[in-house]
Amino acid sequence: MPIVPPVVILADGAFPTHAYPLSALDQAMTIICCDGAADQLLRRSIAPHVVIGDLDSLSPQAKNAFGDRLVPLPSQQFSDLEKALRWAADEGASQVTILGATGQRDDHSLGNLLMLFVDLGLEVGLFTDTGAFSVVRGSRSFASFPGQVVSLFPESALVQLTTTGLAFALQHEPLPALHRGTSNHSTGAEFSVRSTNGAAVVYQEYAQEH
Repeated sequence: MPIVPPVVILADGAFPTHAYPLSALDQAMTIICCDGAADQLLRRSIAPHVVIGDLDSLSPQAKNAFGDRLVPLPSQQFSDLEKALRWAADEGASQVTILGATGQRDDHSLGNLLMLFVDLGLEVGLFTDTGAFSVVRGSRSFASFPGQVVSLFPESALVQLTTTGLAFALQHEPLPALHRGTSNHSTGAEFSVRSTNGAAVVYQEYAQEH
Protein backbone atom coordinates (compact mmCIF):
# COMPACT_ATOMS: atom_id res chain seq x y z
CA MET A 1 0.00 0.00 0.00
CA PRO A 2 1.45 3.39 -0.92
CA ILE A 3 1.81 6.07 1.75
CA VAL A 4 -1.09 8.52 1.62
CA PRO A 5 -1.02 11.74 3.68
CA PRO A 6 -1.71 12.68 6.36
CA VAL A 7 0.79 10.26 7.93
CA VAL A 8 0.85 9.43 11.65
CA ILE A 9 3.56 7.46 13.44
CA LEU A 10 2.29 5.93 16.68
CA ALA A 11 5.10 5.22 19.14
CA ASP A 12 4.76 2.73 21.98
CA GLY A 13 4.38 5.28 24.76
CA ALA A 14 1.23 6.48 26.49
CA PHE A 15 -1.73 6.41 24.12
CA PRO A 16 -3.02 9.98 23.59
CA THR A 17 -6.10 11.20 25.44
CA HIS A 18 -6.25 14.87 24.41
CA ALA A 19 -8.63 15.78 21.60
CA TYR A 20 -5.89 17.30 19.43
CA PRO A 21 -3.66 14.22 19.00
CA LEU A 22 -6.73 11.98 18.86
CA SER A 23 -8.04 14.10 15.99
CA ALA A 24 -4.73 13.69 14.16
CA LEU A 25 -5.00 9.92 14.57
CA ASP A 26 -8.62 9.92 13.42
CA GLN A 27 -7.78 11.91 10.28
CA ALA A 28 -4.68 9.90 9.35
CA MET A 29 -4.74 8.12 6.01
CA THR A 30 -1.53 6.25 6.84
CA ILE A 31 -0.74 4.95 10.34
CA ILE A 32 2.74 3.58 10.98
CA CYS A 33 3.03 1.70 14.27
CA CYS A 34 6.20 1.26 16.28
CA ASP A 35 6.20 -2.36 17.42
CA GLY A 36 3.99 -2.78 20.53
CA ALA A 37 1.92 0.30 19.72
CA ALA A 38 -0.02 -1.99 17.40
CA ASP A 39 -1.58 -3.62 20.46
CA GLN A 40 -3.00 -0.25 21.46
CA LEU A 41 -4.68 0.02 18.07
CA LEU A 42 -5.91 -3.57 18.16
CA ARG A 43 -7.74 -2.83 21.43
CA ARG A 44 -9.40 0.12 19.70
CA SER A 45 -10.24 -1.74 16.47
CA ILE A 46 -7.95 0.51 14.40
CA ALA A 47 -5.85 -1.05 11.63
CA PRO A 48 -2.34 0.32 11.02
CA HIS A 49 -0.79 0.68 7.56
CA VAL A 50 2.40 -1.04 8.74
CA VAL A 51 3.97 -2.20 12.02
CA ILE A 52 7.70 -1.50 12.14
CA GLY A 53 10.49 -2.51 14.51
CA ASP A 54 12.21 -5.54 15.95
CA LEU A 55 8.68 -6.71 16.90
CA ASP A 56 9.81 -7.99 20.30
CA SER A 57 7.01 -6.09 22.10
CA LEU A 58 4.20 -7.23 19.83
CA SER A 59 1.63 -9.63 21.30
CA PRO A 60 0.72 -12.87 19.47
CA GLN A 61 -2.77 -11.42 18.97
CA ALA A 62 -1.41 -8.33 17.18
CA LYS A 63 0.98 -10.44 15.12
CA ASN A 64 -1.94 -12.58 14.03
CA ALA A 65 -4.24 -9.60 13.30
CA PHE A 66 -1.65 -7.54 11.42
CA GLY A 67 0.60 -10.30 10.05
CA ASP A 68 0.44 -8.99 6.50
CA ARG A 69 1.50 -5.51 7.65
CA LEU A 70 4.62 -6.36 9.64
CA VAL A 71 7.95 -4.79 8.58
CA PRO A 72 10.63 -6.49 10.70
CA LEU A 73 13.68 -4.27 11.18
CA PRO A 74 15.77 -6.05 13.83
CA SER A 75 18.81 -3.73 13.73
CA GLN A 76 19.65 -2.27 17.15
CA GLN A 77 21.38 0.75 15.58
CA PHE A 78 18.12 2.74 15.60
CA SER A 79 15.14 2.90 17.93
CA ASP A 80 11.78 1.74 16.60
CA LEU A 81 10.66 5.37 16.24
CA GLU A 82 13.70 6.29 14.16
CA LYS A 83 13.18 3.14 12.06
CA ALA A 84 9.60 4.29 11.40
CA LEU A 85 10.74 7.81 10.47
CA ARG A 86 13.41 6.50 8.13
CA TRP A 87 10.98 4.05 6.54
CA ALA A 88 8.44 6.83 5.98
CA ALA A 89 11.09 9.04 4.37
CA ASP A 90 12.27 6.18 2.13
CA GLU A 91 8.67 5.53 1.07
CA GLY A 92 8.21 9.12 -0.07
CA ALA A 93 6.47 10.79 2.87
CA SER A 94 7.13 14.52 3.19
CA GLN A 95 5.32 15.25 6.45
CA VAL A 96 4.60 13.07 9.50
CA THR A 97 2.98 13.52 12.89
CA ILE A 98 4.30 11.51 15.84
CA LEU A 99 1.92 10.43 18.61
CA GLY A 100 2.47 8.32 21.71
CA ALA A 101 6.14 9.30 22.05
CA THR A 102 6.01 10.32 25.72
CA GLY A 103 4.31 9.35 28.97
CA GLN A 104 6.08 6.09 29.80
CA ARG A 105 9.82 5.80 30.49
CA ASP A 106 11.38 9.23 30.91
CA ASP A 107 14.54 8.28 29.00
CA HIS A 108 12.44 7.12 26.07
CA SER A 109 10.42 10.36 26.18
CA LEU A 110 13.56 12.50 26.14
CA GLY A 111 15.19 10.39 23.43
CA ASN A 112 12.09 10.65 21.24
CA LEU A 113 11.98 14.43 21.65
CA LEU A 114 15.68 14.77 20.83
CA MET A 115 15.06 12.70 17.69
CA LEU A 116 13.25 15.71 16.25
CA PHE A 117 16.69 17.17 15.52
CA VAL A 118 17.49 14.30 13.11
CA ASP A 119 17.10 15.70 9.60
CA LEU A 120 15.60 13.08 7.30
CA GLY A 121 14.02 15.53 4.89
CA LEU A 122 10.66 15.25 6.64
CA GLU A 123 8.51 17.95 8.19
CA VAL A 124 7.91 16.42 11.62
CA GLY A 125 5.46 17.36 14.35
CA LEU A 126 5.12 15.60 17.69
CA PHE A 127 1.88 15.89 19.66
CA THR A 128 1.56 15.06 23.35
CA ASP A 129 -1.42 15.49 25.66
CA THR A 130 -0.28 19.01 26.64
CA GLY A 131 1.09 20.54 23.45
CA ALA A 132 2.79 20.25 20.09
CA PHE A 133 6.49 20.16 19.18
CA SER A 134 7.69 21.38 15.77
CA VAL A 135 11.11 21.79 14.15
CA VAL A 136 12.48 24.99 12.64
CA ARG A 137 15.29 24.86 10.10
CA GLY A 138 15.52 28.35 8.65
CA SER A 139 12.35 30.42 9.13
CA ARG A 140 8.85 29.37 10.07
CA SER A 141 5.62 31.05 11.17
CA PHE A 142 3.16 29.51 13.62
CA ALA A 143 -0.54 30.06 14.22
CA SER A 144 -1.03 30.98 17.86
CA PHE A 145 -3.20 32.85 20.36
CA PRO A 146 -2.41 35.59 22.91
CA GLY A 147 -0.80 34.16 26.02
CA GLN A 148 0.03 30.77 24.52
CA VAL A 149 3.07 29.24 26.21
CA VAL A 150 5.87 28.85 23.67
CA SER A 151 9.23 27.27 24.46
CA LEU A 152 12.29 27.16 22.22
CA PHE A 153 14.97 24.48 22.37
CA PRO A 154 18.01 25.03 20.11
CA GLU A 155 20.02 22.13 18.78
CA SER A 156 23.20 23.51 20.33
CA ALA A 157 24.70 26.65 21.84
CA LEU A 158 25.80 27.64 18.31
CA VAL A 159 22.21 28.14 17.13
CA GLN A 160 21.12 31.77 16.81
CA LEU A 161 17.44 32.61 17.11
CA THR A 162 15.34 35.52 15.92
CA THR A 163 11.67 35.74 16.92
CA THR A 164 8.68 37.96 16.30
CA GLY A 165 5.37 37.88 18.13
CA LEU A 166 6.79 36.55 21.41
CA ALA A 167 6.87 38.42 24.71
CA PHE A 168 10.61 37.86 25.16
CA ALA A 169 12.11 38.59 21.76
CA LEU A 170 15.39 37.24 20.43
CA GLN A 171 17.40 39.03 17.78
CA HIS A 172 19.87 36.71 16.06
CA GLU A 173 21.26 35.51 19.36
CA PRO A 174 22.04 32.21 21.04
CA LEU A 175 20.50 31.15 24.31
CA PRO A 176 23.01 31.24 27.20
CA ALA A 177 21.91 27.70 28.12
CA LEU A 178 19.79 25.22 26.17
CA HIS A 179 17.02 25.22 28.79
CA ARG A 180 16.67 29.02 28.90
CA GLY A 181 14.07 29.14 26.12
CA THR A 182 11.23 27.70 28.16
CA SER A 183 8.01 29.52 29.08
CA ASN A 184 7.96 32.34 26.55
CA HIS A 185 4.52 33.62 25.49
CA SER A 186 2.85 34.52 22.23
CA THR A 187 1.45 38.03 21.99
CA GLY A 188 -1.05 37.48 19.19
CA ALA A 189 -2.47 35.21 16.52
CA GLU A 190 0.92 34.36 15.02
CA PHE A 191 4.62 34.28 15.84
CA SER A 192 7.71 33.43 13.84
CA VAL A 193 11.06 31.82 14.58
CA ARG A 194 14.23 32.04 12.52
CA SER A 195 17.02 29.58 13.33
CA THR A 196 20.55 29.79 11.93
CA ASN A 197 23.57 27.54 12.50
CA GLY A 198 21.30 24.64 13.31
CA ALA A 199 17.74 23.65 14.11
CA ALA A 200 15.41 24.57 16.95
CA VAL A 201 12.44 22.72 18.40
CA VAL A 202 9.37 24.83 19.21
CA TYR A 203 6.80 23.78 21.82
CA GLN A 204 3.28 25.24 21.85
CA GLU A 205 0.75 24.46 24.55
CA TYR A 206 -2.80 23.68 23.46
CA ALA A 207 -5.58 26.15 24.11
CA GLN A 208 -7.38 25.37 27.35
CA GLU A 209 -10.55 23.35 26.86
CA HIS A 210 -13.67 24.85 28.40
